[in-house]
Amino acid sequence: MPLTIAICDDSDEQSAELRRLLGEWSADKPFALMIDEYASAENFLFCRPDKPCDLLLLDIEMSRLNGMDLARKLRTEGDMLPIIFVTGYSEYMNEGYEVEALHYLLKPADREKLFAVLDRYVKKRAPENEIMLECEEGTLHISPDTITCCEAMGKKSAVRLSDGKTLECSSGISALCSMLPEGFALCHRSYIVNLRFVRSIGKSELTLDGGGIIPVSRRLYKEINEKFIAYYTR
Repeated sequence: MPLTIAICDDSDEQSAELRRLLGEWSADKPFALMIDEYASAENFLFCRPDKPCDLLLLDIEMSRLNGMDLARKLRTEGDMLPIIFVTGYSEYMNEGYEVEALHYLLKPADREKLFAVLDRYVKKRAPENEIMLECEEGTLHISPDTITCCEAMGKKSAVRLSDGKTLECSSGISALCSMLPEGFALCHRSYIVNLRFVRSIGKSELTLDGGGIIPVSRRLYKEINEKFIAYYTR
C-alpha cells in the first residue's frame, strides 16, 4: 500500500523543505508516497478523521495549539500515530519521549538523519520477511518464498509467482536483486531465480520445478551452480 506522510508546520518554507527531502528519500522506494501538509495543529485535528496518514512530521512551536499539545491530545484519545518531531527547540526532547515519539530532529532537518529514521520506520512497518513491490495492481506486499523467478522487461520486471501469476513490477532487475533475500541468484543479466524452485542447472539453461526453462549465461554459470549446490547441502 502507499505510504502517507503528513507534515504539520506553520512555516511554509519548512514544509516545502520537508516535502523536498521526502521526495528525494522516496525516489527509489518500491511504493508510492503521498504527502499531506497542514499549517496548524487545529487543521490537522479537523482533517484527521477523513484523511488518515501513516506518519506525522510535526513542528512543536506553533501558535495556539502547539505540536506537543497535539501529540498529547492524540495519545489521550488512544491514537498511536507514529510521530517524528522536527523542531528548532531541543528543550522539548524529554517531553517527546513522554508522548512516545518515534524520533526527535532539530531544524534544519539533517538529510541523512531524516532518511535513517524513515528507513527504520518503513522496515518495521513492512510485514516480516515480505518485500514491497510497486506493480500495476498497486503496491503489494509479497513473500519472497512465493516468487519463482524474475525477468527483466526494459526498465521494469516480470515477477513470476508459484501460483502461476505474473506481476509487472516497476523495479528493474538490479533493484530486485538488492531487495530479495539469500536463496535468490542472478543466472543471466535478465533473470533472477529462486533456488528452491530450481530442478536442475546446465551450462546454458536451468529448469524450474514447473518445467520452465531459464537461460544461464556463461559468465554466471559457475557462481549459480555453486549457490545451487550450497543451497541443497547447507
